[in-house]
Amino acid sequence: MLIKAPAKINIGLRILSKRDDGYHNLETIFYPVKLYDELFVQIRKSDAGTNSIIIRTEKNSVHLNKNNTCFKAVQSFFKAFRIKDNYKLEIKLRKNIPIGGGLGGGSSDAGAVLRFLVKYFNINITAEKEKLIQCALEVGSDVPFFLVQKPCYATGKGEYLQLLNNFILNYDILLVNPNQHVSTKLAYESLGLSNDYVKNQVLNKVTEFNLENIEYFVNDFEKVVFPIYPILEKIKDDLYKRGAVFSSMSGSGAVIYGFFDRSDKDKLNYAVKEYRMSGYFTAIA
Repeated sequence: MLIKAPAKINIGLRILSKRDDGYHNLETIFYPVKLYDELFVQIRKSDAGTNSIIIRTEKNSVHLNKNNTCFKAVQSFFKAFRIKDNYKLEIKLRKNIPIGGGLGGGSSDAGAVLRFLVKYFNINITAEKEKLIQCALEVGSDVPFFLVQKPCYATGKGEYLQLLNNFILNYDILLVNPNQHVSTKLAYESLGLSNDYVKNQVLNKVTEFNLENIEYFVNDFEKVVFPIYPILEKIKDDLYKRGAVFSSMSGSGAVIYGFFDRSDKDKLNYAVKEYRMSGYFTAIA
């Protein structure tokens, strides 16, 4: 079976507090975009006495062992749903989403695997919703979003989701990555937040995107990531100069995105051409 795993962007990403467990509470709007990893999955019963998970990809930078998010998703699912028979799974992963770009590619791949297993084993999603969410959380805090794949307001570590049915972007979305990889761990550490730091929520007031409430959609990581990677700030400024009505960094970077009016394709197409000539990863999503 071929499964598509969509990327996401963060429209606003605000760090609200530092938790006692070392993580951070945040608020953000997750928005799925039309850039996909592709997973070709085969599954069959095995007489080997144990489960076998084989992951293949052309990308040398992707883990093919137990550190792979797809591998973790399978293990979490089999444990949670007490799958007693043994199976051999083969996953061929075609990576189109930049690794370490803030687009959630690894988490989306895990979500795609969980969706496949739910269908294969005829799991009643309504009855087993909490168990499935827990499976996703064991892989990563944003994996539950990739089970939903619709615009969501997220809080906690990103795991508490509220559907935003009216949050629809009527723009072309241009994604640009100058071949950088930003460490999420470094980004959080660079914020330097104390244990008593608390920031009020504002994105919970947002139900749709318009240019009148644009001040809500700040990414707190930009203030610490841009000084380390000035090329990212330059691209953000450049997107505005090229006609974007809004631009921001996704996640902790390194992808910068811009919203372009669909009535003027020339500006968008010219920007794509220029960024690709510079050797940057570029996609319209």
